[in-house]
Amino acid sequence: MITLESEVETLNIFLTGATGFVGAQLIHQLAQNPEHHLYILYRDEAKKQKLISELPNASLHFVQGDITSENCGVDFSHHHLPQMDYFYHLAALVKFDEELRQQLFEINLEGTRHALALAQVLNTKHFLYVSTAYTVGQNEQAKEELHPLSTPVNNPYEESKLQAEHVVMQAPMKKSILRPAIIIGDSVTGAADSKFTLYGFMKALKVFRRKISRSVTSQQFRLFGHDNGTSNLVPVDYVVRVLGHALQAEDGKIYHITNSAPPHNMEILSIIKKYLNFDQLTVAPESERATITDEEKILNSYIAVFDPYFKKSVVFEDNNTAELLKLFGESTLTLSRSQLDMIIRTFLLK
Repeated sequence: MITLESEVETLNIFLTGATGFVGAQLIHQLAQNPEHHLYILYRDEAKKQKLISELPNASLHFVQGDITSENCGVDFSHHHLPQMDYFYHLAALVKFDEELRQQLFEINLEGTRHALALAQVLNTKHFLYVSTAYTVGQNEQAKEELHPLSTPVNNPYEESKLQAEHVVMQAPMKKSILRPAIIIGDSVTGAADSKFTLYGFMKALKVFRRKISRSVTSQQFRLFGHDNGTSNLVPVDYVVRVLGHALQAEDGKIYHITNSAPPHNMEILSIIKKYLNFDQLTVAPESERATITDEEKILNSYIAVFDPYFKKSVVFEDNNTAELLKLFGESTLTLSRSQLDMIIRTFLLK
């Protein structure tokens, strides 16, 4: 393990999306170093005040703005900002619906262009873009490299992030891309503030379970898919740890924040069934879809938007991330069955 210069020198760090699920925790981690001066783009006054109350001694500087505007809407007559050592761009819209295509591209692609433009105005030394591991699209092997723009994708979210990655890699400054997979709750506390992916899936099942509980039934309800697939789940504390260490990321490199031993979907489903008391829930092959019942149509419609992430097994290379973590004497993620059980229980029984 080496002593890192960033641990002792004063750093100016700009962040977008810093009041979100991941961003707020990243702020807490970066703020542990008193030499980090954090410049936080914000829109929501309540979230700003929450961070101030939680971190009263941190060097936090709040900059009002919006990534959908030129230069992220920053009023330079009001904010006198220094040169930035690092610029984290986390702000994004995480929705998978086709009808939101225009909004997804406005926020995820044009917003990234605006963030890069602002970073240039601030003479930023290193731009850190938080993308998604699922720019791999429909492929099932993902290297830590830029995927072609022609990559077949599952939805406009993936497409917008894929195009944004290409824009970032063309930027005239140091840049690195960080790609988290499916982010879940904290591996120690289970705490999560998320409506996305696994949490959207669990919420849909919870709603359906409540709906059928009004009529006592022993009928089985089938989810149609592949029962041997895996889901690449990564606890938020691991994601934030890697993002914090990205101050030592190399120029032009991509880092997967993924799980090299992801849980099987049947394992995840068995835990969900246990805490929902929903033994009637099963998984059936697509070949049986012709026999789907009206109730099963409702159930499967609730979760259809999440299908691409629960119906296959993507293998993610994470050599760059392993090398980055080695600098800190750390290793890549190990997520135990008991941790997964606790994270799911924390959400379903709250």
